[in-house]
Formats: sequence, C-alpha cells, structure tokens
Amino acid sequence: MSDPRTRTGRPGRPSVTYKDLQEHTGLSLSTISKYFNGLPLRESNRLAVEAAVNELGYRVNTVARSLRTQRSRTVGVLLPVLDNNFHLSIIAGIEASLSAAGVGVVVSASRDVEGQQGSVDALADRMVDGIIAVPSAHDAAPLTQVSARGLPVVLIDRLVDGLECDAVVLDNADAAQQAVRHLADHGHRRIAVLAGPSDIWSLRGRYGGFAEALRQRDLDADPAMVRTGPITVESGVVGMRSLLAEPDRPTAVVCLNYELTVGALIALNESGLRVPEDLSFVGFDSLVLAQVTKPRLSMVVQPTHEIAVRAAELMRERLEQEPDTRPARRVVLPAELVPGGSVARPRA
Repeated sequence: MSDPRTRTGRPGRPSVTYKDLQEHTGLSLSTISKYFNGLPLRESNRLAVEAAVNELGYRVNTVARSLRTQRSRTVGVLLPVLDNNFHLSIIAGIEASLSAAGVGVVVSASRDVEGQQGSVDALADRMVDGIIAVPSAHDAAPLTQVSARGLPVVLIDRLVDGLECDAVVLDNADAAQQAVRHLADHGHRRIAVLAGPSDIWSLRGRYGGFAEALRQRDLDADPAMVRTGPITVESGVVGMRSLLAEPDRPTAVVCLNYELTVGALIALNESGLRVPEDLSFVGFDSLVLAQVTKPRLSMVVQPTHEIAVRAAELMRERLEQEPDTRPARRVVLPAELVPGGSVARPRA
C-alpha cells in the first residue's frame, strides 16, 4: 500500500508539510501560514521560509487551500488587447509582483461579442479573488456589478464613471504639458497633436493638458492642428499624413499614445522630411523606440512597471484585510519627458 504522505505523480517521495517547514526553520506554524497567505513578515523570517521551501521542495496544494479558504489565490487581469507594448509590460509587472506573494494571474482580453459571455463575468466565474483592469467602455457596467458584489477591483490607466474602487493612473494632463513646454521652449508656436479618441479617459486628460499648455504659453489652439482617431498604428499614419498636407503645416507634432507615435514615424519616413530640421517631434511611451530611431526621439515616458507594481500592491492589500472598509484610493504617478535629438528650433 502506498504511503498516504506520498505526493501524487512523484512516487516514493514524501510530501513536505508546514510541520516540516516549521522544524527546518524553527519558526511557528502561524508564521509559516502568514508567508503562504501573503501577509507581512519580518525580512529574516521571510528569507528563512523561502530557503526552506527551496531546500525541501515544498509545493502548495492550491486546490486544497482554495477549498479550505474559499479563495483561489488568483487575480484576473483584464486588458483591452494583448498585442500592445504597454499592456504586455503591465502583465509582466503584475505577474512578478503577485507571484512573489503566491498569487497567480489569469489574463483575459476584453471582448464584447453578441452571444458570448463578457470577459469580466468569465473571470468572476473562474472564482478569481479580484480583478485588475485596463477597462474598455463595455467593461464599465460588468466591473461596477462585480465590485458591488464585493469582488475587489483595481483600475489601471482609465477610470470608470460611478465605480468607486482603487486605481493607478498617470498624471495625463502634466504628461502632455511637458511635451508642449519642451517644444515651446525651443520656439515652436504651431504645434500639432495626434490625440486619439476623446472617449478614453486617459487620452481625454492628455488632450486637456495639451490645450491648457498652449493657453499658458499664449499659443493658438488651432483645430486644424488636432487629429483624433482610434488608438492604432494606421490611425497614426493617417493623422500624420493629414497634418503634413495642411497648407500651413505644423513646425512640431506631439503624439499622445505609443501606437500613434509608431504610425506618425512611418508617415514621416515616407514623407522625406527630416527630423528635426523640417519638423520637431515628441513621441509617447517607449524609450526602446526612442533609442532605435535616428536622431533619438524626445519621448514622454510613463512609469509602466511602477504602475503595474502599485496596482498589484493595492490588490494584495484588499485581499489581506477582512473586512475591508477602507475608501477607494487613487494613485497618480508622474510621467517623465526624456529629451532626445528630435526637437530643435523651427526654421525661419
């Protein structure tokens, strides 16, 4: 007869238990339990438990634990699309932060297809302990509903009207203002913008900051210098081509999103214009892209990794405190304008 302590799939090797970890570390069972439930520990105790886990080969029985605690130790991560540099970085940061606390992630792309279950409800049905979301418009109502039922929700990048929950967002207005101030300091007065759609909270804030910075520098907010459209590379191409076709074209262009930045650069390369001799340019959100262009782009960069880590921290705090009666918190992080060689004084 097999030893009841033998781990399934590893015949003959006894399972490691909390008791084994206690004997190996000399710590109490409550301290061992706190570690695996993601609760705060003294650094020395945390290191001791981690060393014992690695040495003894302990593996968490997640099925048994979730049955016992009514928790799955997983968090849903909901994103509008998955083939996006910002969103992929968000996934990586959240996964790294939560996995250190023994919490897994389930990633889902937002969908709103007739006859199919929505992504928010699908995550809730998988018994996730909470949802971290970059919300699309059609996610607003389902997120509000699951939050009202007590499921913790943390928003990233965008807020949802009427949903009181934790959020980590960029200081979007200041991000755009930094770009305008940088160009105005170099003597530019006819500054155009690829703004994206106005129905997205973050881009609406960036455009508001852009317009306010023009006002502060006593510059004209010419409607002919504004292009809106979807957050796609193709939209950036079309928008930049349209700006370059203006009879009195801009001397500088600001992009308020990564995909729009890529599309604008494609159109610039096709046009034969030189940057910054013929046109100054400020992109958004990718130092890597800035480094592979010649000249190196001036770029407004948001702290993507910090955004992800702070969102994961807010979620962990919600999961660890019961009952959780704290008011919703909003963390606002600054962007940074990293100057490059794509901005110069306009030609006379």
